[in-house]
Amino acid sequence: MSSKKIHILGICGTFMGGLALIARELGYRVSGSDQNIYPPMSDLLEEQDIKIIKGYEKEKLPEADIYLIGNVISRGNESIEHILECNLPHTSGPAWLSDNVLKDREVIAVAGTHGKTTTTAMITHTLMGLGKDPGFLIAGRPKDFPVSAKLGKDKIFVIEADEYDTAFFDKRAKLIHYQPVVLIINNLEFDHADIYSNLNEIQKQFHNLIRTMPSKASIVFPEEDKNILQTLEKGVWSKKISFNQKGVGLNSFERINADFSHLKFHINNNSEEIKWGLIGEHNARNAMVALLALEHFQIPLSDSIEKLSSFSGVSRRLEVIIDKAGLILFDDFAHHPTAIKETLRGLRARYKENRIIALIELRSNTMKSGFHDKSLTKATSDADLVFWKGENDVQLNKLIDGSPKKNNYLITTIDSFVKDFKNNIIQDKDVIVMMSNGNFDGLSGALKSNI
Repeated sequence: MSSKKIHILGICGTFMGGLALIARELGYRVSGSDQNIYPPMSDLLEEQDIKIIKGYEKEKLPEADIYLIGNVISRGNESIEHILECNLPHTSGPAWLSDNVLKDREVIAVAGTHGKTTTTAMITHTLMGLGKDPGFLIAGRPKDFPVSAKLGKDKIFVIEADEYDTAFFDKRAKLIHYQPVVLIINNLEFDHADIYSNLNEIQKQFHNLIRTMPSKASIVFPEEDKNILQTLEKGVWSKKISFNQKGVGLNSFERINADFSHLKFHINNNSEEIKWGLIGEHNARNAMVALLALEHFQIPLSDSIEKLSSFSGVSRRLEVIIDKAGLILFDDFAHHPTAIKETLRGLRARYKENRIIALIELRSNTMKSGFHDKSLTKATSDADLVFWKGENDVQLNKLIDGSPKKNNYLITTIDSFVKDFKNNIIQDKDVIVMMSNGNFDGLSGALKSNI
């Protein structure tokens, strides 16, 4: 047990908040600062009696043995300037985790543009169901266990491996710090337009990690992803484990029903079926890489399938918010054209006869940049009505005018939209899905109160 004090800047971020929980388990006294104190991390931290200070004014900064700096913190921040001026001990969250936890563990790192949170939670849930006590750090709130991060007693540590930069003083991707024995790359597309200029820059960050992996390690990936294959062509020194979704070859899966809630997996000459509560092709792929990662640890496929079948999902991943009188409202984290397309495709497969209404907020830096505007309206082809919200009405109106389908509309204010939506738009048996990586200006609460 340590009596040392850690203070975390940017503690309400899902990664840094998870670090707080792990540091607390290690015996550190933990506190943190953030400008915006918001769920889900604020709730988790309060449940663990971890003090959160609102704001970064230097007079609010408590004494600590070391300060962990989140990647949302930049130069000019009062607390940072004070830490640097006084030469106080500080490091990044990923570096601290690597030095204090991961160096002695067998790490499963879940990377890629989409599906990281769900896949990390799937693997963790399955291991726990098998009676193991893995360490884990998930950038979301799993429905099947009460915390998003835990030290664990077993050797395995499962981590969501983000390609976002580490800190203002370390512009490498966070995932470079994680030393995995199994690296999952779910998919690879351009994202994070605020720090990357093109896809090639992201591919370089992934390959930097691959170059550090030992020959006994494994890299799990879909064989159809050209961007991943291009990255691997730069050189691989670990075992490559690929799969397809055609139901052929050594590792593959096939759907048995239209919405992917009944699947058959083929792994290393073993085949097993699963029936579960999740839908969508993307979740089938998430399950496939999870099962392949578990195979690395000689866990029988039948055992993994049995435990995975009870997986409930993660908050804000097609989470049901309202289900009454035949009307259903989902909340989803989709904030990229591919994720939006797959979410809507999954809903269309499940709700063939229902009208599907998509409410989409352009909140991420990449979405706001306009980089994906051409592919956004194509991504919503399975929706009957689409409503867009963002900071730039000019961008949104251009996007709406360019849509091949005249079913796209602008949300100007939440209050006016909710009133009009309730009185003039929604019908019995509508399936509504909100998609944003933020809080959509409180739309979820407003709809729950008014529908």
